[in-house]
Amino acid sequence: MSKAEETKTIVKTEAVISRYSKQQLIASNRFVAADKDILAVTLDNDMTYTLDEAERAVQAFKDKEVK
Repeated sequence: MSKAEETKTIVKTEAVISRYSKQQLIASNRFVAADKDILAVTLDNDMTYTLDEAERAVQAFKDKEVK
C-alpha cells in the first residue's frame, strides 16, 4: 500500500462525532421522560456530550446501588 493510499484510508475512517449540550439532549426525542430527568441531574450545564456519553451517564445512574 502506497503512502497516498494509507492517507486516504485514514481519512475515510475518521468519523464526525456530534456533541450536544445538556439542554439539547433533554429536548431530544431519543430519551424517555425518566431518562431526561436523570440527564437533568447528572450532566453539567457547561459541557457537551456525545449520545454514547449521555446514554452511559443514564445507565451509570440506574446501576447505582440505592442507599
